[in-house]
Amino acid sequence: GTFTAESSGTVSYLVVAGGGSGGTNGGGGGAGGYRTGTLAVTAQAYSITVGDGGAGASGSYTNTSEAGDNSVFSSITSTGGGGGKGHTQSADTSTGGSGGGGSWSTSRTSAGSASPAGQGNAGGTGGDSHPNHGGGGGGGAGAAGSARSSGTGGAGGVGLASSITGASVTRAGGGGG
Repeated sequence: GTFTAESSGTVSYLVVAGGGSGGTNGGGGGAGGYRTGTLAVTAQAYSITVGDGGAGASGSYTNTSEAGDNSVFSSITSTGGGGGKGHTQSADTSTGGSGGGGSWSTSRTSAGSASPAGQGNAGGTGGDSHPNHGGGGGGGAGAAGSARSSGTGGAGGVGLASSITGASVTRAGGGGG
């Protein structure tokens, strides 16, 4: 969409990107990057991009998760959340505004990181000790995702509350493993 400033001044913004999808038999998706603050504007139209969430992986072991899309307001870009690591996916899409969780597959247990810094938190690690498989939770804006525990997928990291709309709303929580 478009935001049109009728005069010069300062505006408050909250820009949240699309979250990553969960991995097949794996980790939870990371929350989209979360950025808030103030920005000087002039009397003009500003293009707004609202990032989509990553497409979910379906039932096959080899399907990959997807990172979320970026959201943009003027010079402010929030990075899409990392996808949760899938059991055997070859492409690593787990880094993002908040990182995706690790899978239970031996080579995919590490969590995705939050990059660039300051937009979210890392995902949680997965685990491969049979029969206690479990994926890590995706990172959230307010906390890292939890590691899997005794075969139970890790919880997604919590979001952050904002009152930019007049009421306190928590946004950008990570997905569970």
